[in-house]
Amino acid sequence: MFRHILIPSDGSAASQLAVNAALRMARESGARVTAIHVLPEEPALVSKSAAHPVEDEILAEIARQAGTLHVNCTILQVHAEQPHAAIVATALQRGCDLIAMASRGRSGLASLMLGSQTQKVLTHSKIPVLVFREG
Repeated sequence: MFRHILIPSDGSAASQLAVNAALRMARESGARVTAIHVLPEEPALVSKSAAHPVEDEILAEIARQAGTLHVNCTILQVHAEQPHAAIVATALQRGCDLIAMASRGRSGLASLMLGSQTQKVLTHSKIPVLVFREG
């Protein structure tokens, strides 16, 4: 089974369903998790501490849920121009053996403009990706 699961989240409803399922899977298999929230790169003139707290609400909620389930959880906030690349790189750097994520987060025009981050992770990842879908 898997020992270290990377769980990307953007805070969407679809992402929350994936987080819940991935945390239950981690509990059942005894895996630890790293939760990651990828934010856009910030302009050089903006202070990172002023723009976003280090532990944002999305990550704090995942850590709380993991604690309730007695799952070892590390949280990580990353700023990147390409979220999919940051997710894949983090999984490799942290020694994760699975990425567990939602099939969609954005919808409408944002989805068309940005493309599916999940699809990009599936295309570029060399480790298994488990995709959770709504409905």
